[in-house]
Amino acid sequence: MLKEVQIGCATTNSKYKKRLDCAVVKIPKSSTLSGVFTTNNFKSVPVKNCLKKFSQKMNGEKLLAINAGNANAGTGKAGEKDLELILDSISQKTGISKKNILPFSTGVIGERLETKSITLTFEKCLKEFKANNFQNLATSIMTTDKKIKISKTIAKIGNKKFSIVGVAKGVGMIEPNMATTLSFVFTDLRIPESTLKKIHKNICNETFNSISVDGEQSPSDSSILVATGKNLIESPKLLKTLEGSLKKIFTDLSEKLLLDGEGATKLIEIKVSGLKSKVACKEVAKKIANSPLLKTAAYGEDPNWGRILSAAGNTENKFQEKNVSIKMGDIKVMENGEIHKKYREALGKKEFKKKRISIAVKLGSSKHSAKVKSSDLTHEYISINSDYRS
Repeated sequence: MLKEVQIGCATTNSKYKKRLDCAVVKIPKSSTLSGVFTTNNFKSVPVKNCLKKFSQKMNGEKLLAINAGNANAGTGKAGEKDLELILDSISQKTGISKKNILPFSTGVIGERLETKSITLTFEKCLKEFKANNFQNLATSIMTTDKKIKISKTIAKIGNKKFSIVGVAKGVGMIEPNMATTLSFVFTDLRIPESTLKKIHKNICNETFNSISVDGEQSPSDSSILVATGKNLIESPKLLKTLEGSLKKIFTDLSEKLLLDGEGATKLIEIKVSGLKSKVACKEVAKKIANSPLLKTAAYGEDPNWGRILSAAGNTENKFQEKNVSIKMGDIKVMENGEIHKKYREALGKKEFKKKRISIAVKLGSSKHSAKVKSSDLTHEYISINSDYRS
């Protein structure tokens, strides 16, 4: 599957000891790429480097160079020089222009890269190129993740097939305002760059842009979609099938992120409908998703639906109480501003005991709606983040 994507991984033997923490991915000349990056005003050095390169034309073989443990963010001009030293080394070793080498870093903010160690480790990666090495790639990009996140499929159009493989990392600092911490998705199809970018952006909005662990947004967030161009399928059904298949991969990866959220035990899906626009619905859904009160209630399996109501009202989007209806799963809690006559606490408790909690909030009569997925907030989240740098 996707043998044309060559992946080499190695370890610096530092922060994560012997665990893989660096990767280089070589993709063929025929590839087209799309990138979606953080909208945080404070961007890491690698993100700024990638944005500049995506604004230009990249011809020929391309490399993705990824390190975990240090984000190279908040490091100023020194961080830029450090990155250039690393990219110079990779370019010299491979003969690939620096213009075609895309860097990605994730981890601690505000610390300089150990350039010597990372440069040597990237050199090791270049000697380890293998096809179908996605498992190691998924491992090498982790930080506080407990599990690797990988998703793959083989889709069909008539008697023809195409492949998609995606990996992601991230369990904290995930806010629905970009994509996720890091994600790399590959398909063997031949797709024009402009089409790929449009599909990528739309799918990110529906998946990675609609999840939140803690309402925090990383300066390193990057999502890369690669079409290697090795598989030409000419069919009027191609784009629809591709978009549907990619959405399944991105949805699977985003849910894996939530379920591996720092200390997370629950996945919470919030659907808000009835407001004047989809944007308004999403704003309210995000407010509910990021409510520490709801997230802790989910962890404690307490169906405190008043916290849902309170969070929904805590935006500038106006609605009347008489129009509010709330459901937990299939259980009606509130209908047209009144507690539903058949609702009982035991019914809500049963829903909140599930690993996946579904909440639907209707605030008006329009057909607009939006979904946001979140996770619960646990004691472990505090433990992980209180000593993250130690």
